Amino acid sequence: MNSDVTQDARSAAADRAIDWGAWTGRAMPYLYLAPTLLLLGLFVYWPFLHTFYLSTVEWNLNPDQPIVFSGLDNYRQVFGSTLFEHALWNTVIYILASIPLKVLLPIPIALFIWTLGTRGYFYRSVLFVPTLLSFVVVAIAFLWILNPIFGYAKQYLGMIGIRLPNLLTSPDTAIWTIIVISAWKVLGFNVLLYLAGLASINRDYIEAMRMDGAGDARIFRHLILPLLTPTMFFVLIATVIFTIQQVFTPIDILTGGGPQNSTTNLFYMVYQYTFLTFDIGAGAAGTVILFVFLMAVTIVKILVLDRRVHYQQ
Repeated sequence: MNSDVTQDARSAAADRAIDWGAWTGRAMPYLYLAPTLLLLGLFVYWPFLHTFYLSTVEWNLNPDQPIVFSGLDNYRQVFGSTLFEHALWNTVIYILASIPLKVLLPIPIALFIWTLGTRGYFYRSVLFVPTLLSFVVVAIAFLWILNPIFGYAKQYLGMIGIRLPNLLTSPDTAIWTIIVISAWKVLGFNVLLYLAGLASINRDYIEAMRMDGAGDARIFRHLILPLLTPTMFFVLIATVIFTIQQVFTPIDILTGGGPQNSTTNLFYMVYQYTFLTFDIGAGAAGTVILFVFLMAVTIVKILVLDRRVHYQQ
């Protein structure tokens, strides 16, 4: 009798050990992911939820002022303002203008450097230098260069008879000036990304096409460009997402969103509401609107372009 009880106890203990081992095996992947999920929840999802909460209240950062729930009034305020109209339209301009300057222009430059082989290291270094500079330094430097009274551009162009207009005070030219400065700043980094993509292309394919009589244009169109589409897709998505943030510093230093709100965008609009007028509710509402806008643009690009990307060589 005692031996049977002991045997049953051992069997039950063995079953519990097996169940514990199986549970541990199933839970192990989640334990590995726990630190990352914790950091994402703490620094990404919780701030977003808190921002959404702030978008439904009235508050001006005064700790003595009570926080009053206002529902969707902040969203109505933002959508009904002329500042939002200018910011939304300028955001679209920034994104559309950045595609040829930041996504397409680096491709021929990267191809030229790639064909040089080891001789192209000098050009890589020269193009990458602006990326290493702080955007504050770049903006201040261009503020001096484009100064309409004693700027270097005015002086040197005046020597050849060209009168430089005040590019930063005209609503027609201020936004394009910021776009060109921003593109110059990040051009070298995108060229480096394309060079990394070109480095993964087997040159034997090119030699095989040349033996079949293909010219440079045909090789680029039917071989290099399809194999470069994953890099192009990444650069395009990153450009759309980060362009709105990249132009914040030149906007703030060069124009302050003016003249006549001609250079502000959704990102800078949030700053204006939050830190210039201390309307926390409107600033939080603008942040949520910006998040939805970027998510919608990214999803559309993924649905439209992902099927045209060649991930295998």
